[in-house]
Amino acid sequence: MQITTTKTLSTNQCSFPGLIYFYLSHEQAYEHLMINIADGLKMLGVPFYANFNNWKTGYDSESYLFNYDSRVNHWDCPFVVLSNHWLQYNQRLPESFFDPKRKYVTVYLDDIDGPSYLSYFPLLENFDFILRTGCNSVYQYPDNVVPWVFGISNRILQDTQEICKFDAREKKLLINYRVKHDVLLLFGIDASLKIPGLQRTDYIQDNKLVRYKVDFPLRKIADEGFYSLIQNIFKLDFSTEKFDRSPEDNYHYLLWQKTGKRHHPAYYQRLTKSAACATFGGCVVPNNNGQKFHAEWWDSWRFWESLAAGCVTFHIDFDKYGVNLPVMPENWKHYIGIDLDDMQATVDRLVEEPEILERISIAGREWAIENYSPVPTALRFLEIVSDKQNTKTRGGILGHFVTQSLSFSLTEVNLITFPDWSQPEEMVGLELQEVIKSLLTHPDKSKITLLVDNSNISAEDADLILSSVAMNLLMEEELEVDEGPEIILVGELSQMQWSALIPQLQGRIKLKDENQEAKAQLKAENIPVIELNSLPEKIHSFQTKE
Repeated sequence: MQITTTKTLSTNQCSFPGLIYFYLSHEQAYEHLMINIADGLKMLGVPFYANFNNWKTGYDSESYLFNYDSRVNHWDCPFVVLSNHWLQYNQRLPESFFDPKRKYVTVYLDDIDGPSYLSYFPLLENFDFILRTGCNSVYQYPDNVVPWVFGISNRILQDTQEICKFDAREKKLLINYRVKHDVLLLFGIDASLKIPGLQRTDYIQDNKLVRYKVDFPLRKIADEGFYSLIQNIFKLDFSTEKFDRSPEDNYHYLLWQKTGKRHHPAYYQRLTKSAACATFGGCVVPNNNGQKFHAEWWDSWRFWESLAAGCVTFHIDFDKYGVNLPVMPENWKHYIGIDLDDMQATVDRLVEEPEILERISIAGREWAIENYSPVPTALRFLEIVSDKQNTKTRGGILGHFVTQSLSFSLTEVNLITFPDWSQPEEMVGLELQEVIKSLLTHPDKSKITLLVDNSNISAEDADLILSSVAMNLLMEEELEVDEGPEIILVGELSQMQWSALIPQLQGRIKLKDENQEAKAQLKAENIPVIELNSLPEKIHSFQTKE
């Protein structure tokens, strides 16, 4: 019987059946969506290539995130990715890109500004997937469109990793937009098309670009109605980093250049020291009857930077205005979403519950990093594209990640139990002893893994109790404990790992005293319950099904 804690687990490798090829548009284009995916792929150990070297890993380094290899082209890879930047810069598609005999999956990353349905001209119908930012739940998108987001790249994580505790932050609201989102430029669009919420004003660049005035930009709405209400709670900070003021540090200067002058360490320092940040972006658009509004073009770097820095993040109410992203945040838990029809209600609640700010600061950062930092972003990407190739079933990539990221392997029979470690140590030990004794006496004990939740006790203390149990079984019961089962303490898994792991469990061994909070948080009621007295029969039935 071996006891393992999740502190010893590695989370940086993932066996993935395939290579990925990225078509970068040109050296100066900021391919944020590609970078976030590639950051995660690299951390997972998934091989990928590009049409040229790009995105240096250090100022003096000759190492790149994206690497060109003359021996590899897109025909050699099962998955090929390009973005809207490729088409914006008038580049032709790679030769025979949509060849009917192709065996690769094509992916189009689309973070273009403006209404989320506008960029679907006929060429894009050929892509297997379009990963589109700024989607909403109002439109019926084509079948190949998947909601996507800007997310949090390693660049953002690195500059927001050292954050202040909430009570040490300045009680101010950062409002430092560099553009107003009141004007929109669209390329490759039929200028005669009437677009709800936009008014055409001009043509530029030989009519290739059309300029529009935005009727209801969210930044203007917040400026005119919200900030005057919230200023009694937060000091308002409108200071910005100028486009032409570059960082002095060489590496930060390189990132400033590569990101279109978006990267600024002084900005990240202010974020990590401020209590809150306004992240309104895009616009709202009236529905057909003009009675309700929905969000368009809502996604932005500022939203994700604010969350990563642990700021209380202000935006519109995502549920009310139809915002759609792969994993939705919860209003008043992960961010504060205001109702544009009743902005005062937000202020009133903050006056009544000032303590909620710190909880949102912590929960919002955890939610964003857990779901939209590079590794979960790359996993989501792999899950989507693999489903097309049938190399994995939908959801299988996540399950595969769990088995690859843990230092142990799940066995033929995988069970879990949720002890209430707050009970007296002797009581907990006796309950676990009965469970483990039942497993040790099973003829196939080497094929059994028992996961033990220790979310409300340290791994060290839980390990001591389990070691004492093992010693008692060895000395008093004279049971052999060297040949299984394997006991795994799993209190430090992320929510994503739990979500992927739970479907692979055959059952939950019921105890008299259980950690009800952990069970509720992990939705353990979805795991079949096994009474201790029926454990041998249940294990036999699991093996029969196999």
